[in-house]
Parts: sequence; structure tokens; C-alpha cells
Amino acid sequence: MASESGGGVPVPLKESYARCVAVTRERAGNFHFAFQVLPEERYRGICALYAFARLADDYSDDEADSQRALASTQAWRTAFDRAMAGDCGDNPYLPAVVDTVRRFKIDPKYCHELLDGTAMDATVKRYETWDQTYLYCYRVASVVGLMTIHVFGFRDESGKALKLAEETGIAFQMTNILRDIKEDAGRDRIYLPLADLAQFNVSEAVLLAGQDSPAFRELIRFEVERAKTYYTAAEQLTPMIEGAGRPALEALVKIYRRLLEEIERRGYDVLSERVALSGLEKAKLAGGAVLKAWISR
Repeated sequence: MASESGGGVPVPLKESYARCVAVTRERAGNFHFAFQVLPEERYRGICALYAFARLADDYSDDEADSQRALASTQAWRTAFDRAMAGDCGDNPYLPAVVDTVRRFKIDPKYCHELLDGTAMDATVKRYETWDQTYLYCYRVASVVGLMTIHVFGFRDESGKALKLAEETGIAFQMTNILRDIKEDAGRDRIYLPLADLAQFNVSEAVLLAGQDSPAFRELIRFEVERAKTYYTAAEQLTPMIEGAGRPALEALVKIYRRLLEEIERRGYDVLSERVALSGLEKAKLAGGAVLKAWISR
């Protein structure tokens, strides 16, 4: 299994970072547009974190066998802990991950919380309340934001940056959940709180069948408005970010907020076609951030 570590020939740090960068370029999508404005050291660090999170998601994504998915997640957790203790084995990604965690003084607990979130994906297909959905969003998205701002660098005279990063992650993940409702339903997964479905008289069966209705669109409208409130945190967090990390965050916020606006523009139709932005549109949204970053260099 790729997630195991121990034995074999250790991968040089430079090569490990190169592997993480390759994974990010291939699979990061929205995020990679923002990452490219960063100085080399911070860019590589973000790519290492992305690779860790991407692989964690892959290991937990075994639809046919949840126990095997959990075992794979646990193996990745064990490999990470062993690497933090000094033994990366021959894993091609962990040397860069460990170097990034240490270099930017990231609490390893965030990596564990992320793995708790991917384990939820392996075992939990329904969330009864907003608190439960929030916990899932925190684990799979907010902790990534918390690690990311350490790589970006941030000032926090008010002591609020970590909470704002947490809430920014909630905004991003709720946008993902709304965008991917149809795809997730095809995998028998509902991330929206069942209490919200009941409030708008939308049954699980209707959602899983992808049946549109005025009630369903009212449910989506409600969730869009909820997500909007968390984008306020992103606006407050951005001025606290240092250097090129600030325009990188600005680019991310613009791209994800635009996805939410597109859901709204379509009249909350998330069933007929997956909401997505073209590469050109992403580039335009991130263009101002890229220009700011280059001017500040």
C-alpha cells in the first residue's frame, strides 16, 4: 500500500517536494491558480500539504469496502506519525510533508484532524444536524486552511486569525457540498443536514433521485445564504495574511465565492448541470491577485 512507510530507500527531500508539486499541478484545480502566486518555498510547502490531504482523501475513498477504506486511512496516519518521528521509509511524499510541518511550525494535530475527516467519509453518509455537518467541514476543509495560513504567514494582534481561517474553510466546503449534491447523491451521500431537508419538506429519496422542485430550490437557497455568512470571515482574515499569501487567499476567495454566485444566478439549480468555472474565468478572477503578487516582489 502506498500509504505505508518503513524500509526501502529514503526519497531525497528535493525529489519529494517535486512529487508533491506534480500532484498539485495535476489535481488541485481551483487551488493551484492561487498557489502559483507564492514564493518558491511557500509554494512547495502548500503543495506538500495538498499532497498529504489529496492522498488522505484517496485512501478513504473506497466505495466498495468501508473497512478497507478505514484501514487505508489508518495506515496513512501511522505512516505520518512514523515520519514525524524520523522514519519516512521510501514514501515519496512524506519527507516534504514533514519538512513543511516543521519549517512552518504547523501543529501536527491538524493532520490528524484531517484524517478524522476522511475517516468520516469512509463511514458516515448522513448528517442529522448542522453541528454534525460543520464538524465534517471543519475536519476536511478548515484544518487545511489552518495549516495553509501558517505557510502563508499571518499577523494576529486580535487573536482571531485561527477562528477566521476555520470559518473560511467552512465557506469553501459548503460551496463544494452545494456544487456536488448530485454527484454525492449518486454515491448515496447527503452532506446537508437532514434537519434542513425536513424543514423544507425535501425527503432523502427525492434528493437522492435528483428530483428538482420549488421546495428543493428553497433548501439550496437557504444553504447558499448560510455559506455567504462564512465568507465574511474570509474578508476579515485576508488583511492578516502576510506577503504573497494575501493575494493567494484573495484568489481562492474570489474563485469559491464566484461558484456560490453561479449557483445563485442559476436559480439554485444544482441538478441539471454541475456548476463549474472555466479555466479562463478562474485565471481572470485570480489575475488581479497574481498582478499584486508580482508587483510586491
